[in-house]
Amino acid sequence: MRWIIWILSLLFLLYAENRLRTAGEQLLKPIVNQNPPDLSIGISKDDFIAFLEAGGPDGRRVYVDVIKANDFLYPLAYGVFFSYTIFLLASGLDSKFLKNFAFLPIISMLADFTENSCFILLASEYPEFNNTIFFIGRNAQMVKWYGAFASILVILILIVLNIRKKFATKSS
Repeated sequence: MRWIIWILSLLFLLYAENRLRTAGEQLLKPIVNQNPPDLSIGISKDDFIAFLEAGGPDGRRVYVDVIKANDFLYPLAYGVFFSYTIFLLASGLDSKFLKNFAFLPIISMLADFTENSCFILLASEYPEFNNTIFFIGRNAQMVKWYGAFASILVILILIVLNIRKKFATKSS
Protein backbone atom coordinates (compact mmCIF):
# COMPACT_ATOMS: atom_id res chain seq x y z
CA MET A 1 0.00 0.00 0.00
CA ARG A 2 2.88 2.39 0.79
CA TRP A 3 4.29 2.09 -2.71
CA ILE A 4 0.87 2.60 -4.30
CA ILE A 5 0.59 5.90 -2.43
CA TRP A 6 4.14 6.78 -3.52
CA ILE A 7 3.33 6.03 -7.18
CA LEU A 8 0.12 8.08 -6.97
CA SER A 9 2.02 11.01 -5.46
CA LEU A 10 4.63 10.71 -8.24
CA LEU A 11 1.89 10.76 -10.88
CA PHE A 12 0.36 13.82 -9.18
CA LEU A 13 3.79 15.53 -9.25
CA LEU A 14 4.26 14.75 -12.95
CA TYR A 15 0.76 16.01 -13.75
CA ALA A 16 1.24 19.25 -11.79
CA GLU A 17 4.68 19.89 -13.30
CA ASN A 18 3.40 19.28 -16.83
CA ARG A 19 0.38 21.51 -16.27
CA LEU A 20 2.52 24.39 -14.92
CA ARG A 21 5.21 24.03 -17.61
CA THR A 22 2.64 23.82 -20.41
CA ALA A 23 0.76 26.89 -19.13
CA GLY A 24 4.01 28.82 -18.86
CA GLU A 25 5.19 27.86 -22.33
CA GLN A 26 1.85 28.34 -24.07
CA LEU A 27 0.50 31.38 -22.27
CA LEU A 28 3.33 33.33 -20.67
CA LYS A 29 6.46 32.79 -22.77
CA PRO A 30 4.97 34.21 -26.01
CA ILE A 31 4.07 37.46 -24.25
CA VAL A 32 7.03 38.00 -21.92
CA ASN A 33 9.68 35.99 -23.81
CA GLN A 34 11.56 35.10 -20.62
CA ASN A 35 11.30 32.75 -17.68
CA PRO A 36 9.08 33.81 -14.79
CA PRO A 37 10.79 35.13 -11.66
CA ASP A 38 9.75 32.01 -9.72
CA LEU A 39 12.51 30.06 -11.48
CA SER A 40 15.29 32.28 -10.12
CA ILE A 41 17.12 31.88 -6.87
CA GLY A 42 17.08 35.25 -5.16
CA ILE A 43 15.87 37.38 -8.08
CA SER A 44 16.93 41.02 -7.89
CA LYS A 45 14.41 43.81 -7.70
CA ASP A 46 15.62 45.17 -11.05
CA ASP A 47 15.18 41.78 -12.76
CA PHE A 48 11.73 41.36 -11.24
CA ILE A 49 10.65 44.81 -12.44
CA ALA A 50 12.13 44.10 -15.89
CA PHE A 51 9.99 40.95 -16.03
CA LEU A 52 6.87 42.92 -15.05
CA GLU A 53 7.67 45.56 -17.68
CA ALA A 54 8.50 43.06 -20.45
CA GLY A 55 4.98 41.76 -20.91
CA GLY A 56 3.13 44.94 -20.12
CA PRO A 57 -0.31 44.76 -18.52
CA ASP A 58 -1.28 41.67 -20.56
CA GLY A 59 1.87 39.80 -19.53
CA ARG A 60 1.32 40.65 -15.86
CA ARG A 61 -2.30 39.50 -16.05
CA VAL A 62 -1.31 36.22 -17.71
CA TYR A 63 1.50 35.70 -15.18
CA VAL A 64 -0.93 36.17 -12.29
CA ASP A 65 -3.47 33.85 -13.93
CA VAL A 66 -0.88 31.13 -14.59
CA ILE A 67 0.41 31.29 -11.02
CA LYS A 68 -3.08 31.27 -9.50
CA ALA A 69 -4.33 28.42 -11.69
CA ASN A 70 -1.25 26.19 -11.79
CA ASP A 71 1.40 27.07 -9.25
CA PHE A 72 -0.70 25.95 -6.31
CA LEU A 73 -0.73 22.33 -7.45
CA TYR A 74 2.99 22.07 -8.15
CA PRO A 75 4.28 23.01 -4.66
CA LEU A 76 1.61 20.81 -3.12
CA ALA A 77 2.65 17.92 -5.39
CA TYR A 78 6.39 18.16 -4.74
CA GLY A 79 5.81 18.76 -1.03
CA VAL A 80 3.74 15.60 -0.71
CA PHE A 81 5.99 13.52 -2.99
CA PHE A 82 9.32 14.48 -1.40
CA SER A 83 7.94 14.26 2.14
CA TYR A 84 6.46 10.84 1.56
CA THR A 85 9.64 9.65 -0.19
CA ILE A 86 11.76 10.77 2.77
CA PHE A 87 9.31 9.15 5.18
CA LEU A 88 9.40 5.83 3.28
CA LEU A 89 13.18 5.79 2.99
CA ALA A 90 13.64 6.72 6.66
CA SER A 91 11.14 4.01 7.64
CA GLY A 92 13.39 1.48 5.94
CA LEU A 93 16.13 2.50 8.35
CA ASP A 94 13.93 2.31 11.46
CA SER A 95 15.00 5.81 12.49
CA LYS A 96 12.55 8.18 14.12
CA PHE A 97 15.14 10.97 13.85
CA LEU A 98 15.49 10.63 10.07
CA LYS A 99 11.71 10.74 9.64
CA ASN A 100 11.85 14.33 10.91
CA PHE A 101 13.48 15.33 7.62
CA ALA A 102 10.11 14.69 5.96
CA PHE A 103 9.16 18.20 7.14
CA LEU A 104 11.86 19.80 4.97
CA PRO A 105 9.83 19.62 1.72
CA ILE A 106 6.78 20.93 3.58
CA ILE A 107 8.78 24.00 4.62
CA SER A 108 9.87 24.42 1.00
CA MET A 109 6.26 24.07 -0.16
CA LEU A 110 5.05 26.72 2.32
CA ALA A 111 7.85 29.05 1.22
CA ASP A 112 6.76 28.51 -2.40
CA PHE A 113 3.18 29.46 -1.50
CA THR A 114 4.51 32.59 0.24
CA GLU A 115 6.66 33.49 -2.77
CA ASN A 116 3.70 33.02 -5.14
CA SER A 117 1.43 35.17 -2.97
CA CYS A 118 3.98 37.99 -2.81
CA PHE A 119 4.75 37.92 -6.53
CA ILE A 120 1.03 37.82 -7.40
CA LEU A 121 0.46 40.91 -5.23
CA LEU A 122 3.39 42.74 -6.79
CA ALA A 123 2.36 41.87 -10.36
CA SER A 124 -1.28 42.77 -9.70
CA GLU A 125 -0.50 46.16 -8.24
CA TYR A 126 2.30 47.17 -10.59
CA PRO A 127 3.43 49.97 -11.20
CA GLU A 128 2.93 50.37 -7.46
CA PHE A 129 5.76 48.44 -5.83
CA ASN A 130 6.03 47.42 -2.19
CA ASN A 131 9.65 46.72 -1.23
CA THR A 132 8.64 44.81 1.91
CA ILE A 133 6.46 42.38 -0.06
CA PHE A 134 9.27 41.92 -2.57
CA PHE A 135 11.77 41.27 0.26
CA ILE A 136 9.45 38.66 1.81
CA GLY A 137 8.80 37.03 -1.58
CA ARG A 138 12.48 36.91 -2.55
CA ASN A 139 13.51 35.44 0.79
CA ALA A 140 10.70 32.89 0.60
CA GLN A 141 12.00 32.07 -2.87
CA MET A 142 15.47 31.33 -1.50
CA VAL A 143 14.01 29.19 1.31
CA LYS A 144 11.97 27.32 -1.32
CA TRP A 145 14.98 26.53 -3.50
CA TYR A 146 17.38 25.69 -0.67
CA GLY A 147 14.70 23.52 0.92
CA ALA A 148 14.10 21.72 -2.37
CA PHE A 149 17.82 21.11 -2.92
CA ALA A 150 18.22 19.93 0.69
CA SER A 151 15.24 17.59 0.26
CA ILE A 152 16.82 16.01 -2.81
CA LEU A 153 20.12 15.65 -0.95
CA VAL A 154 18.36 13.98 2.00
CA ILE A 155 16.62 11.57 -0.40
CA LEU A 156 19.93 10.66 -2.05
CA ILE A 157 21.59 10.09 1.33
CA LEU A 158 18.67 7.94 2.50
CA ILE A 159 18.86 5.87 -0.68
CA VAL A 160 22.55 5.23 -0.06
CA LEU A 161 21.89 4.34 3.59
CA ASN A 162 19.10 1.93 2.57
CA ILE A 163 21.39 0.27 0.00
CA ARG A 164 24.16 -0.06 2.59
CA LYS A 165 21.70 -1.57 5.06
CA LYS A 166 20.45 -4.06 2.47
CA PHE A 167 24.01 -5.18 1.61
CA ALA A 168 25.00 -5.36 5.29
CA THR A 169 21.97 -7.56 5.97
CA LYS A 170 22.81 -9.88 3.04
CA SER A 171 26.43 -10.32 4.11
CA SER A 172 25.51 -11.13 7.71
